[in-house]
Formats: sequence, structure tokens, C-alpha cells
Amino acid sequence: MAQLPDRYRVTAANPDPPLVHFAIPVHVFDLYKYAEKHNLVEFIPHLPHVPISPASALSATDRLSQEVQYELEFGWPFTPTADCGIILSLYDNYTKKKKLIDEEEEHVIRMVQEELGLDKSLRPKWYFDVHDSGYSDDDESD
Repeated sequence: MAQLPDRYRVTAANPDPPLVHFAIPVHVFDLYKYAEKHNLVEFIPHLPHVPISPASALSATDRLSQEVQYELEFGWPFTPTADCGIILSLYDNYTKKKKLIDEEEEHVIRMVQEELGLDKSLRPKWYFDVHDSGYSDDDESD
């Protein structure tokens, strides 16, 4: 797990830091391929070839969570800091008392990589939340 800088840790002295997610970066296309593979793509009735992006992505995330036996959370990272279109969050700085021990975390990461056909070198890292970034230029040094 990547180290979380102290200013993002929830403590008695810092009870309300910006929300950050420890998440697997995913490109939308990879999640849609997974959704298509499992017949989870939902279409707009009067436009039968246009998938409803959020509904399909959420359905795919739910299915993937069942497959890896761990509740992943679909989200969007704060764009200026992101190397992906969406994230699959394992936990955030408010729920950091994580539910997984390190070996289990690695197993979940490997399973997600396999299910989505992601490069094995792709690793989760901390992402600012799109709705609560708390991002500043000083964060570039973290």
C-alpha cells in the first residue's frame, strides 16, 4: 500500500481532511468490455446502440465485487491528478482501518487485474475524490 501523507490521515488533531481513495485506476473502456462480457450493458430504449454509461459501469462494478468477494466502490478521481477515467476504490482515508490484510489485498488486486484484463504492473494508489479534492499545487510533492 502506498503511504498516505499525514495531512490526509483522520486523527483527533485532523478530523476532517480531504477525502482520498486507495483505488485501482481503470479506463472506462476496460470496465465496459467486462460489462459486455457479462451482459451488463444497459441501453437507452430509443437509442439501442448507446449504452447508459453510469448504469453499465455500476452493474459491472457490482458483478466484479461479487467475483472478487470484496466490495469495490466505483468512483471518479479528481481529474488534474488522475491517470485514468474511473477508479475502483478498495477503501478511503476515512475507512482506512481496512477490511483486508495485506495478503488479501494483493489477492483482490490480482483478481481485479485478471477480470478486467489489466496490466499486472498497474497498482492501486491514493486518488483525490472528484467531489472533495482538497487538491493544491503543494500536493504535487506528495
